Amino acid sequence: MYKTGIAISICMAITFGCRPNPSSLQPEETDQHDDSGSQFTLFSESIEFFIEHEPLEAGEESEFLVHVTNLSNYKPFNSGSVTILIDGVSVTSGAPHHPGIFEVPFVPKKAGSFHASYTFKKVDFTESVEGHVHVVQDHKDLHSEDATSGEHSQGADTEGEIAFLKEQAWNSDFMVSLMEPQSFYSVIHTSGEILAMPGEKKNVAANGKGMVLFTSKNLVQGSSVTKGQHLFTISSNTMLENNFELQYQEWLNSYEKSKSEYDRHKKLYAEGAISEREFINTRSTYLADSLRYYNLKANATTEGLKVTAPVNGTIHDLNVSEGQFVDMGQIMVVISSNKTLLIRADLGQQYFDHLQEIVTANFRPAYSEQVYTLEEMNGRLLASGSSVAENDHYLPIMFEVTNDGRILEGAFTEVYLKTASKVNCLVLPMTALTEEQGTYYVYVQVTGESYSKKPVTPGHNDGRNVEITNGLLPGDRVVIKGVMLVKAASMVSGAVGHGHSH
Repeated sequence: MYKTGIAISICMAITFGCRPNPSSLQPEETDQHDDSGSQFTLFSESIEFFIEHEPLEAGEESEFLVHVTNLSNYKPFNSGSVTILIDGVSVTSGAPHHPGIFEVPFVPKKAGSFHASYTFKKVDFTESVEGHVHVVQDHKDLHSEDATSGEHSQGADTEGEIAFLKEQAWNSDFMVSLMEPQSFYSVIHTSGEILAMPGEKKNVAANGKGMVLFTSKNLVQGSSVTKGQHLFTISSNTMLENNFELQYQEWLNSYEKSKSEYDRHKKLYAEGAISEREFINTRSTYLADSLRYYNLKANATTEGLKVTAPVNGTIHDLNVSEGQFVDMGQIMVVISSNKTLLIRADLGQQYFDHLQEIVTANFRPAYSEQVYTLEEMNGRLLASGSSVAENDHYLPIMFEVTNDGRILEGAFTEVYLKTASKVNCLVLPMTALTEEQGTYYVYVQVTGESYSKKPVTPGHNDGRNVEITNGLLPGDRVVIKGVMLVKAASMVSGAVGHGHSH
């Protein structure tokens, strides 16, 4: 399906050969032209056509250079062909002269102004744009038109525009975005903290009295542990009271005695030699001794009682050291699974009226430049505080997020609270903005190889994108990647009106 583009600049006067080409072309491949020509830029839905051509004279061959850029990644097409159709004459190029640059020799039939069609085709992909060209009768007419109109005067400059060639853009991390109205949120910028989710931290307590023995020297704060992993041993071998070995032996003896008694009474009860009440008492004693013995045995080692990890996670707090004495129930270690975390945003009281409008948020931890969205972290709004805690001046807004390993519990964070969305906004990535002495600027594409620096007024931002309230219009094409490259080019480039050689 063919799609028709629009020209953002037509018949811009240039002079070939006045500015060296920055791409790595060999001298013998350079083709320079002295007479003035034209250059213009046309867009289809997914392709930019930047077209340069020599003056068009009836019956004389002129060369078109068509630079074809894939707008999805702002890179050149390395294969395919370009077909030019003017006044019934159709000419198709060969393979690209250089990546993205197609040469099309064309001979107009007669003088006049004509509709022109430019078609790029690659395998089963085809897109077209349309424009207009002017063909003169002969070289004398060309100079006559130059003298009267000045439209193609040699060395024409466009004041304030910045030259940034296609080859420079293609060989760098560069991107231009079309400004189209879209929805955007009102944003409240505040701070907050990343907290553990209730239930995600497990306290591991001592299951007996004694001296602490570490099972590994690598057991430190931040270490990863797995469920059931043996962490510590509590030894009481040297203690006169609560000696584990003596206790274990006592419980073993009680268990064996009650088991023997139960086995004997079970036979006597079957024969009717003892009462049911006596048999039930014997069985109860056996079951109690059995539970006590096997529970102790499950946590026993040859050195003492073992303490294991109840969940997978990392050690958040380590409260004991090698050889330390602990009492039963004393917290030895805190293990955090860190699977789910809380983002607490501190909302100022002046925003209380907007509390119910908050629907989602972005956040940037203090240790990172990365801004995360609630959606990409599989998060949700959990609760909105309707009261201010004692000795606090903020309303807490709680978000739940799934931690993929990039979020650090306990860290402070910037939070961008998003309220109800607005329509018909012009929105740019934050990377598109530059700031000089308090004024913000963007770089707007004028033609395929020229850009203009424009002051803009930023509105709300969510840490990733910013609303532009003044300075841009729908249809503008703004540099969103490679901004500093264009800024650097503005300091060294000459006039935009000078063409380049290939």
